[in-house]
Amino acid sequence: MRNIQFVTAVHGNEIMPTLALVSIGIDQIVANPRALSRGVRLTEADLNASFGTGGDSYEEKRARELMKILNKKKLIVDFHTFSCASEPFAIIVDMAMLPLAASLGVKRVVYMKHNIKGGHALINHRLGVSVEVGEHSNITSFDTTLKIVGRLQKSGIKPGKVKIYEVYGRIEEQGEYKNFVERDGFIPVLYGERAYPDQGFYGLKVREITGTI
Repeated sequence: MRNIQFVTAVHGNEIMPTLALVSIGIDQIVANPRALSRGVRLTEADLNASFGTGGDSYEEKRARELMKILNKKKLIVDFHTFSCASEPFAIIVDMAMLPLAASLGVKRVVYMKHNIKGGHALINHRLGVSVEVGEHSNITSFDTTLKIVGRLQKSGIKPGKVKIYEVYGRIEEQGEYKNFVERDGFIPVLYGERAYPDQGFYGLKVREITGTI
């Protein structure tokens, strides 16, 4: 645990992980306090697509601040929630982070090889993982966050068995899809996420791969 730092509220409407960590007095870095205080996903730009950019929006400035605040010597566990129906899962952009992702107690890890954030997500700029713990306002998201922290407190980085998926494209047409259930030649992830249609897609296409921990 001494080598891990927790980040919450990169999106301000994803409050459950923040509340969960407050409830047990665990240190956290609240990434987007302005959006969190307003209960909105963002104020001017997507913070999780603002790292390494040079703009003047609040989120882009905040991303630069976070790069100074975050300890480079510690791994990040970046908590998120979603607006679709799905089970929890971890996200990595570097296969070297697979042991950490497989230590969280979630059953699925998504390798974001096809990067929908253009290389500007938090975990593109600091070593660590993002973990989608559940739906935005569901109490299970609160509970899952606590289980992940408890597991790391007890065992540290001790990988368990996980299924690994690789993102290779976007779902550009709506259909009868259920997340992590193969249909039409691909496995959907985050299908139904309400933040995606404004960006021109409806979810992610993944395939199951074999990884080594």
